[in-house]
Amino acid sequence: MALTTCYECETEISDQATACPNCGAPQHYDNDDVTTKSTAHELVRVVVGFVVASFVLTYGLNWLSQGEPPNPVEMVTDLLRQMDFEVGDLDCESIHDEIIALSTEHAIQNGGITMQALVNTSTESQSPTEVNCIGRATWSNSTNSRVEYSKSYSDGQAWLEFQELLF
Repeated sequence: MALTTCYECETEISDQATACPNCGAPQHYDNDDVTTKSTAHELVRVVVGFVVASFVLTYGLNWLSQGEPPNPVEMVTDLLRQMDFEVGDLDCESIHDEIIALSTEHAIQNGGITMQALVNTSTESQSPTEVNCIGRATWSNSTNSRVEYSKSYSDGQAWLEFQELLF
């Protein structure tokens, strides 16, 4: 029996020990387990690489055929959807109905006035988890105002916000 050093705590132990008596770290491992892990890791890298390459090709060819550059946010969002990640429709127009419904929920605070229509005028920021917009709202009392509205995803929940802006 010879002595060896534990790779974890550097205590001298028997080379026959299956685990370190000091820290409990396993001392022998099966080479097949390492091969299986590296093969699985390599497979994941190949699949992710293929998905990324297919998206780059798809959007690149679309750009060449239509003459407009691809939207990087849409590329990332579509890629995440393909990989079964939870992403919402985070563009200004797709959340209009939700913002109008949110204004109805706040009607009591606004003296009963609710938002009837919303038109996007600019997008301040957009990512696969958040969009911030500025738009023009038409209210139930026939007035118009500028509004800032947003939707964000965090921990599987969606958050909506809007507020009126000064002209």
